[in-house]
Amino acid sequence: MPESPEASNAAKIEYDRLIAYFDKLVKYSLLAITVIVGLAGGLLWKNTDEVKTQAAAAIETTQRSTTTQIAEIKTTAEATAKSEAEKAINAAFEKQSVQRLIESTAQRKVDAAVEVAVKRDLGAKVDAFRSFVIEIGEINNHGAQLRLDFRSGLDYLLKARQSADPAVRTYASSTLSLIAADYEYEVAHFPIPLEAAIATTSVPVQFSPKQLMELIRTAQDPRGPTKVAVGFATMKSKVGWDVPMFDIPAAEKWCAEHKAKCDQ
Repeated sequence: MPESPEASNAAKIEYDRLIAYFDKLVKYSLLAITVIVGLAGGLLWKNTDEVKTQAAAAIETTQRSTTTQIAEIKTTAEATAKSEAEKAINAAFEKQSVQRLIESTAQRKVDAAVEVAVKRDLGAKVDAFRSFVIEIGEINNHGAQLRLDFRSGLDYLLKARQSADPAVRTYASSTLSLIAADYEYEVAHFPIPLEAAIATTSVPVQFSPKQLMELIRTAQDPRGPTKVAVGFATMKSKVGWDVPMFDIPAAEKWCAEHKAKCDQ
């Protein structure tokens, strides 16, 4: 991975400081040697002890100066390193903040894009499924009403069989067929006099096929479905139709095709 500009600048500064440090060391060393040699040549007349003393003093002075310079270089280098480190840390934090901002912005854009895609691709399916679940609940509810002998349950199931949703149509048809089978069984095994079943209607006693069809179309509560069931059973015995119990649209179609029998 290539170094960042900040790291390169910090390394160059530190390198320059070290070069300067060694350059000064060399200069002070040469200076010390020169002083010693000069003192030795210029003071030949002095005795050895004096030369030693002066040389030692010169060397000590040079050492102090060198030590001071080294300390200054060290202090400067430490300050430079600290400053560059702080800059690098600040830059890193700044980059991280920018990176977090970029990631956050990107995530929001991704989330929005995903939401749009989900709505576009799945929204209709989700709505259709929600409607299906609601419709299934309504079919069950009205199926229970039909079992309790309310005409509203029968009318709803007949309507649900015409739904645009094939699954709803199938479920409504199967529900109606199951309940109709129970009514058919009851009418067959526990006969109910037609007069008793339709006692609250104004249908004449003779109950012609035409009147029975009117009963099937209009019989209301109380016991509306029972009246319809008895009407279906009676029509079967009178005209011999094979129309399924409670299938009023099929009964209407049969009568349209057999007017002579249904108009009696």
